[in-house]
Amino acid sequence: MIKRNFILILLTVTVGIAIFNSSSSFEETNNISDINNGIEMSSLKKLDSLNIKNIQTDYIVLNLWASWCIPCQNEVDDLIKVSQEKDITVIGILVDDSLSNGIEFISKYKVTYDNILEEQESDIVLSQFSWSGIPTTLLLDKNLIIIHTINGEITSNEIIDLTK
Repeated sequence: MIKRNFILILLTVTVGIAIFNSSSSFEETNNISDINNGIEMSSLKKLDSLNIKNIQTDYIVLNLWASWCIPCQNEVDDLIKVSQEKDITVIGILVDDSLSNGIEFISKYKVTYDNILEEQESDIVLSQFSWSGIPTTLLLDKNLIIIHTINGEITSNEIIDLTK
């Protein structure tokens, strides 16, 4: 009887610790990291679907997304808002999803910024930097150098603050 009660108490404490740790990490909105800082995203110049030479803004936001990703769905309105800023260009990169799902997502959410939807082109870009999941957002300067990497859902205010 004592052994069973001890096991139940131990199990309850373990579950409590697991819940506490998961809720505290869940409340963290983003993880801004410098892991990719300084990498030049020269692969963007090689893409047929994107004419990077015509981009005249001071900053480029690269956002990795998928249609099935709930945080990606949550942040799309903020990315549309950011894309309307005069000094920021937003480019989405479809990851781990089909072209048809990507096109449907863009239509459903009325996405107005450019997106790289072809898997071959996405792979060219993704091979240049480290990422651990979606959404991941990279902030580049006008020379295509990564200055910030953000893992997780992001808001327009957070992106705009990073450009100041």
